[in-house]
Amino acid sequence: MTSWTRALAGLGAAFAMTAAGACLPGSGPPLQVYRDDAGAPPPTNLDEDGGAARADVDLGDPFAITGLAPSHGAWSGGTRTVLRGRGFSSKLRVWVGGSEVPSSDLFASDPTRAAIVTPAGNPGPADVKIRDDATARERTLPAGFFYDAFVVTPQSGATTGGTRVALAGKGTQWTSGTTVAIDGKPCGAVAVADATHLQCTTPADAVGNKDVTVTNADNSTVQARDAYTYSDSPDGYRGGLSGGALHGALKVLVFDAWVGKAIPGAKVIAGNSLATAVVGTSDGSGVAQLADARLAGKVTVTVAAKCHQPITFVDVPVDTVTAYITPTLDPACAVGDPPSTGNGGGRDGGVIAGELIWTGAPESHRADWHNVPLPVRASERRAAYVFLTTGSPLDSFQLPPKDQATTTESAGSVGYAYAVSSWPGNVTVYALAGIEDRSFTPAHFTAYAMGVVRGVPVYPSTKTTGVDIPMTTVLDHQVTLAPSPPAAGPRGPDRFYGQLAVTVGTNVFAILPTGTATTLLPVGGSVPFVGVPGLDGTLASEAYTITAAAVTGPSLGIPASIVTRINTTDSNSPVVVAGFLGVPWLRDPAAGTWSGTHVRVDTSGTFDLLRVDVVSGGGLVTWMIVAPGATTAFDLPDLSTLPNNVGLVRGTITTTAHVARINQFDYAKLRYGQFYSGAWSAYAIDALTGNF
Repeated sequence: MTSWTRALAGLGAAFAMTAAGACLPGSGPPLQVYRDDAGAPPPTNLDEDGGAARADVDLGDPFAITGLAPSHGAWSGGTRTVLRGRGFSSKLRVWVGGSEVPSSDLFASDPTRAAIVTPAGNPGPADVKIRDDATARERTLPAGFFYDAFVVTPQSGATTGGTRVALAGKGTQWTSGTTVAIDGKPCGAVAVADATHLQCTTPADAVGNKDVTVTNADNSTVQARDAYTYSDSPDGYRGGLSGGALHGALKVLVFDAWVGKAIPGAKVIAGNSLATAVVGTSDGSGVAQLADARLAGKVTVTVAAKCHQPITFVDVPVDTVTAYITPTLDPACAVGDPPSTGNGGGRDGGVIAGELIWTGAPESHRADWHNVPLPVRASERRAAYVFLTTGSPLDSFQLPPKDQATTTESAGSVGYAYAVSSWPGNVTVYALAGIEDRSFTPAHFTAYAMGVVRGVPVYPSTKTTGVDIPMTTVLDHQVTLAPSPPAAGPRGPDRFYGQLAVTVGTNVFAILPTGTATTLLPVGGSVPFVGVPGLDGTLASEAYTITAAAVTGPSLGIPASIVTRINTTDSNSPVVVAGFLGVPWLRDPAAGTWSGTHVRVDTSGTFDLLRVDVVSGGGLVTWMIVAPGATTAFDLPDLSTLPNNVGLVRGTITTTAHVARINQFDYAKLRYGQFYSGAWSAYAIDALTGNF
């Protein structure tokens, strides 16, 4: 990789679904509709006035709550669920287990349903009460919601297992003899911190949402239904370093990075020289068990396999390494022993569908897009798109194709219909509505209104319906930066690039069409972002996340130094941006010929992680090397002496060095997601071309 922008684009693509933007209802294959097994059936169809569509249907109480879907969730709150019933109005109030749902977490989109985000509660059944303030009517559904005794974080991971999850309980009595099972399969390496906190490593399992059961030494159990979701898509939690201190034994698990299958026959080298290293081979389960007195303290671990790209972890201080290595796209690998291939990306995803809702019209009628101006040119139109949030504030805004828009002509009962594809899990979606003009290249899109819905449950090959998005936030604010980037150098950087995103949850971001700005170095003054949303309503507890970069050339390339994840809620005063890392200067590999056995990087300041990528064969084979920040010079085993061409291709190489600062970083718990810029709070990057 020769530019930080290409690196970000590649990372974003690895996590994106095939259809990451909005899509029209009915544009994909028919999918099953999920219904919680304890939830209520869909209500009888109503006419526009809320009455029965047929005179002979008795709807019973005109103000009622009939069920919730899903009907359970974590004791810590935060579960998005849909209330079903009759007679709901904009004056609706809801209590779960005696705690009132804040108005910002309640949205009654039509008389038969209302979406809420549950407050925290005590484990067990909880009554759900509704009240219409306009009429003072109240109804209660006894035991309408069940609070699970624990919450699992993260809530999803790869089908191959290997994800380290944390369980946080309430009222639990976990001890050293406690065990955990996911879908009936043991969750490995259970580590109990106290009576309410433990961790374990997920087993492999099929795609889908699974029950999690915790069993104490006395055989008493607690269970959370559908608490963990397996997905085929790569995620930022699987793979990396784990376990206890390295003391004579090392376990290395080797998997294919594309499909997650175990790789037998991979070479595992524990040491920085083949002559003195402890060397093993992965078995049919992709596991290599190494035992030797030399495996103590810290050791460099390299994993290489035929038709796959090598990876090295420098100075590993723990006894377990989980490596996901990428297939080599070499035609020679297609004969006799081909590498694995991708699974098509997103085939086990789901669909989220609902309506974009503007308020202000009478109940059960559609309101106009009152916070979006009318078009003034013949080539303009009002258009809205629904997006999945991203885990990186550095991702770029991508306008979906024209035919995937929701418009004022779209179908809908009390709003305007949309549908969007998603990966499985609990996701957050946001919608932007504005003026679009496709007569330009690229197309112009100015957003004026925004809506957010958090915690939407998505299940594999399933359509989640009724996810209505209130379009209540107006993009009428300005955020101004006062950056202090490093001085321009002879090779760069020579210009400043700024980017703004909006948090919509912990480490979850909404990317905006007006969220970028560029100016030459030195910066002559402030850098403004115009047309960002105010932090009120559904964004009341959120923040603006700032990325600032000193980059080189009109392509915003390298050398570059980037500071990201600067959070602010202030749209009145300039945001001071500092904390840039020094650019790493490659000494070995450099512009000459590399031996393949030594790395040295010179840099200034302190950082947490060094990542060096050596690319050979015109991009065919990349050797990724990661090291803790205190280690900037080290030796590597000579992979060119191993059989099956498991190392680099002879010839021209391009070496890219990254130094990164990561919040709350612990190298002994390094995860694959931390290899990439989406997890970095600051980093610097440079590259050189040489030979091997």
